[in-house]
Amino acid sequence: MKALVTGGSGFVGRHLKDYLVSMGDDATLLDPTVDIANEEALSRAMDSLPSGSIETIYHLAALANVGESFGSSHEVFRVNVMGTLNLLEAARRVFPGARIIIVSSSEVYGRVSPNLLPVDEDSPLAPLSPYAASKAAAEQVAMQAFRAYGQRVIIARPFNHIGPGQSDSYVVSALAKRVLLAQRGGIGSIRVGNLESRRDFTDVRDVVRAYRQMAEVGVAGKVYNVCSGQSVSISWLAGRIIRLAGAEVVLERDPRLARDVEVSDIYGDSSRCRSELLWKPAISIEESLKDVLEWWSIHLEAD
Repeated sequence: MKALVTGGSGFVGRHLKDYLVSMGDDATLLDPTVDIANEEALSRAMDSLPSGSIETIYHLAALANVGESFGSSHEVFRVNVMGTLNLLEAARRVFPGARIIIVSSSEVYGRVSPNLLPVDEDSPLAPLSPYAASKAAAEQVAMQAFRAYGQRVIIARPFNHIGPGQSDSYVVSALAKRVLLAQRGGIGSIRVGNLESRRDFTDVRDVVRAYRQMAEVGVAGKVYNVCSGQSVSISWLAGRIIRLAGAEVVLERDPRLARDVEVSDIYGDSSRCRSELLWKPAISIEESLKDVLEWWSIHLEAD
């Protein structure tokens, strides 16, 4: 399979490229310096690729930090919505038959009543953050391209990912890094935000397997939740990280670190992925946490 990956230099993009190569695919990364929200720049980059050479496009490029999106909503919409529109238009011209995996987010579901969990792909969208709203809008842009032009668009809605190499701006990676630093520095406590929130976590290496399965057997015009189907609390994850690290660290709640707009609990229904893509998570949370700790241990040692 000949594939083009946008956002290939990011956390998920790096894992996706490695997985595609391991499966024998010819994976090309869009130049990360190209501004996908700049129509002319993206068109030039797409035109530089050999005509007809791309069978699948994985669109991962986005501004993806939920918390930061509140202070940069205009830029988030510019990149996430206009970038998606530009990509679809360029692909329609250069690679009209390509399958296009549009990576959205479970954040589009917003705050869901406990009696409506787990959320499935037909659940209403109620985004809370500018990031979530931009992803919901990008989905609509993509589905319009499917309905009007017949582009082979598939929407992936991943829930929270974890795994080695993730930025410390995300909760699990941040906790692992801070626990290790506290352990090495002989610090007995670390400040944390809201630990009671619950999320549905899947290892990034399982997530990218799902994306490739979508490209192989997914149905154009459909949405697929990529998730484990259960939620765990941040408190539980923090406790597991501390125990796996062998650290003696106490967590101190600091309200200033909590988000003003928060979803208390969300988890997804992954039955469509399981039945249609024959996909399910293979890596346990425990294994993911061990790998995250090992990755940070190596990189903190290098620093």
